[in-house]
Amino acid sequence: MHALLLTDAGLSAQEALSAALDGDRRPGSSERETALPPQERHLCSELVYGVLRAEIRIAYLLSRVLPRPDRLPSLLLHILELAVYALLFQERVPDHAAVHGAVEQAQRLFGPSLARVANGALRSIQRFGAAVGRPEFYGESAGSAACDAWDGLCRYYGLPRRIADIWLAAYGEENARLLMRRSSLRPWTGLRINARHAFASDLRAALLALAEKECGQAVGLWGVAFAPGALPAEALGRSLEQWRRSGALSFQSAASQLALEELGLSRWQGKIWDACAGFGGKSAVLLERGADVALSTDRSWSRLRHLPSMCRQLRLPVPAVCLTDAARPPLSGWNGHILLDAPCSGLGVLARRPDIRKRFGSAPADLAQLAHLQRGLLNSLGGLLQPGRELAYITCTLNPAENEQAVARLLRARPELTLLRQWQTPHAHPWLEGMYGAVLRRV
Repeated sequence: MHALLLTDAGLSAQEALSAALDGDRRPGSSERETALPPQERHLCSELVYGVLRAEIRIAYLLSRVLPRPDRLPSLLLHILELAVYALLFQERVPDHAAVHGAVEQAQRLFGPSLARVANGALRSIQRFGAAVGRPEFYGESAGSAACDAWDGLCRYYGLPRRIADIWLAAYGEENARLLMRRSSLRPWTGLRINARHAFASDLRAALLALAEKECGQAVGLWGVAFAPGALPAEALGRSLEQWRRSGALSFQSAASQLALEELGLSRWQGKIWDACAGFGGKSAVLLERGADVALSTDRSWSRLRHLPSMCRQLRLPVPAVCLTDAARPPLSGWNGHILLDAPCSGLGVLARRPDIRKRFGSAPADLAQLAHLQRGLLNSLGGLLQPGRELAYITCTLNPAENEQAVARLLRARPELTLLRQWQTPHAHPWLEGMYGAVLRRV
C-alpha cells in the first residue's frame, strides 16, 4: 500500500518499491534485521506491478459496485485494488482470504462503516462470477456513460485508450489487440551470460537445459528468458545471485538483448560511443562481445555513475564516462560508431513499466515534446558521424512517430546518411517486449 501511494505521487513502480522495501530501516539496524525475506519481497513486487497493470480494469469493476469510488480515501481504494487483483489474478490466494484480509485492513484503518463498504463492494464483484474474465463485460455501460466495444477492450487490458488508439491507427485492429494483450501480461525475466566469463559456455548450457525443462527460451547467442514463476533458483550448484556477483550473469530484458543482435551492433569494428547509456546495460553487452566501447555518456549521473562498477564486476574494460547531453555534446566529431538508445514514451515496455499507464491516463505524456527531443538527438549525433561510420537508433516504444518517422525525418535532413536496416519486435510475439531499431551509415 505504501508503494502504491508513492506511485500516486509520481514515482515509478521500481522507485516506489525500493523506497517502500528499503527506505524505512531504523537507524542502526542492519539490512538483515529489517528486510523482508526474498519470497515476501517478490510477492510485494508482484502485487504492486500487477495492480498498476490492471488498475483501469479494477477501477471499472469498482465503479460498477460503488456509487462514487473517487470519494473514498486513497489508501482504502488501494486496499480494494489489492483485493480485486487477488480475486482476478492470484490463483493461490483463496477468494475468501482476499476479501477477509481487505475488510480487516479497512476496519483497522478506517473503522466499521468503511469496512462494511469494502465488504459489500468485494462481495458484489464476486457475484459477477465468471463474467469478469470476459472482455465483453467491460464494454457494458457503467451508469449513464456510453461505451463502445473498443473502450471495453481498453478496460479489459488495463490500457488508456490514447495508447490503444495509437496502435490502432498505426498497425490495424488485429495487431493492436495483440499488443494490448501482451502489455497486460506479467513480463518474462531475461538473463544475459557474460561471454567473456570462464564458465560462460557451461552456464549457458545449464540455463538452456533449465529453460527447456521449465518454461523458458534462448534469446540470441548468450541470453535466456524465463516465464513468470519459472526462473530457476540456481544453476550448476550456485544461486543466480552468486553467478551475478561473480560477473558471469546479468539481468536484462530479452528484447534489449535481441535488438542489439538483430541490428548487428556486436559486429561493429572500431570505437563505439554509447550516447544515452543510462545504467550501461547496452554498453556492457557490447563489451562482453568484444566491441570497443570507448565512451559512454548520459545526462543523468544517478544512472551513469553505476556503469564503472558494473563493468568492474563483469571484469570488462571500463569506458570513459562523461556526464553530458547528447543533443549538445562537447565534441566536434566522432571517428567511430554511435549508439543512441533514445528517451521515448516506453509504449513497448508497458508490462515491465506499468506506471507509464498513469502518465497517459491522468497527465498524458507530451509525445510532441518527445519527438522534438529525439529529432534533436538524431540530428546532433548524425552530424558528428564520419564517412563509413554508423549510427544505431533504438527505442523501447511502438509508435511510428518516434520510430520510422523519426528516422525518415533524419534522412531528409541529412541526405549524406543512408538506412542500412531496421528491426522491430514482431507484433504477434506472445511475450517479447516492443523494441525498434535502425542502423544508418554516413556515405
